[in-house]
Amino acid sequence: MRELDLAGGVVLALGGGGVRGIAHLGVLAEFERAGVEVSGIAGTSSGAMMGALWLLSGAEPALRAVGKFVAAMGGDDPPDLGGAAGGRGHRVWGRFRHGATLLKAMAWGPSVTANELAARIALLLPDTSIEALPRPFAVVATDSATGAEVRLTRGPLRLAVAASSAMPGLTHPVLWAGRPLQDGGAVAEIPVGAARDLGGPVVAVEVSEALPPLDRGAEQVPRVLFRVAAMGWQELRRRILAEADAVIAPAVNHLHWADYEAMDEAVAAGRAAAREFLARPEWR
Repeated sequence: MRELDLAGGVVLALGGGGVRGIAHLGVLAEFERAGVEVSGIAGTSSGAMMGALWLLSGAEPALRAVGKFVAAMGGDDPPDLGGAAGGRGHRVWGRFRHGATLLKAMAWGPSVTANELAARIALLLPDTSIEALPRPFAVVATDSATGAEVRLTRGPLRLAVAASSAMPGLTHPVLWAGRPLQDGGAVAEIPVGAARDLGGPVVAVEVSEALPPLDRGAEQVPRVLFRVAAMGWQELRRRILAEADAVIAPAVNHLHWADYEAMDEAVAAGRAAAREFLARPEWR
């Protein structure tokens, strides 16, 4: 394992993963506590959102803001399942609601317009520019027309994060200088290349979804196709992460991307992974 000099600061590559991306704030909180300088950030999807929030306010204010946002986005209360099943019931209800959204999108197309997505982003981020942030920041999106990776380092912050977060099939593309942009995770789920453009050493934070297990029902056609696609994403991640100087992998890969009730679990996992990373003897 290579040595890494943390004294001169690091550039973080924050990967996408929906609610799993909240683990990034746990990592950043521990970096703050340890006095590790973050000299730049590249973010994809939720990694872009968490990176922008941290750059604007620091870890604890960002966590408070995300907590309020997640509470608002949780939507309607679940049915009263009572007793110890209540917490699990809330998670199941949340997944049911998002499953219904997916089915609607499959039948009638994307259910969230670019303007609606931008309005949600505005609940968390101020109307400012990327270049106004206190450190270099790159937001990664995908050109829907060509499939090319797009690295946004200047321009409206809200619009850039909206573009990086626009999930294909659920959200319409976001127009950026006439280009239709969507979720950067399609081509660069962990934006190591964009982070390298900002300097180094590059520490990647990976919060991806785990490969679906080969359990009962795994041979059903939709699940087979999704699992095959997930294999391709897994191999792409492996190749991307090989280009980083170090990798932090919070234990959140089992969480659903829309599991809003798992925020505290994600933050705790980020903190634990960062503490383990910072305790390694090869880091100087």
